[in-house]
Amino acid sequence: MNELKILGTEKVGNFKFTGIEGGFGENKKAMLVRDIAVIHGKEVRQINQAINMNRKRFKDGIDVIDFLNQSNGFRKFAEDNGLIGSNRTQHVYLLSERGYAKLLKILEDDKAWEIYDELVDNYFNMRYIIQKQDSYMITDPVQRAKRWIEEQEEHQVKLAMAKQETKDVQDNTPISSKDYQVLSRKIGQKLDRYLSQHQIYNKNQVALLRWDLNNAILKAAGVPARTLIKQKHFTAIAEALVNWEPSESTLEKMKVY
Repeated sequence: MNELKILGTEKVGNFKFTGIEGGFGENKKAMLVRDIAVIHGKEVRQINQAINMNRKRFKDGIDVIDFLNQSNGFRKFAEDNGLIGSNRTQHVYLLSERGYAKLLKILEDDKAWEIYDELVDNYFNMRYIIQKQDSYMITDPVQRAKRWIEEQEEHQVKLAMAKQETKDVQDNTPISSKDYQVLSRKIGQKLDRYLSQHQIYNKNQVALLRWDLNNAILKAAGVPARTLIKQKHFTAIAEALVNWEPSESTLEKMKVY
């Protein structure tokens, strides 16, 4: 069970509410339905009703926590912090950022989404920003060491991403004029071998076969013209050249000549 803690009164724009952290994961911020109701100008019962009518959409421990659900063990936290209104209260809901987003989809209020954006930027994500400070700025030795390890992992991820970006750029680079000439020559050689093997001399049949082979190359590369072929297509093109045989439709057309 993720430990919950009260952060105190938070202020975002003109709104004040109780900041809560934990429950949905370490350092994850959450909001009480009673505060959400005030922010959006609704009654708590209206928000509770919206959740209850769509309860299957809200996953326990991921989207929502009901403090009065005995199985999750959070009731004492709610009692100790005065979160239970009265003995008649049936639900005291706490929503994660994801749960809050699901609620807004149900409410279908454009103004509500504007408020949500403000809360995401200035409440839900603020802890993350603070945590991402450089390790040398952290005084606690344990936290500094943890952050240093994170920095090394982040560095490795950035390197991997940079390598992938470089590869993507290389792969998507159009083939050079020299490569284009080589490719054209290979295609011509493949066609010549086929014509020689099958003793085909009729110019109309040759034209059909040339079209068929060229079409197979373009299909393998997934482009409409040879000039659009890129470096990343060469493997597929090489395989298409090796395995090329005229299509049945082309062979049928050739019988006319």
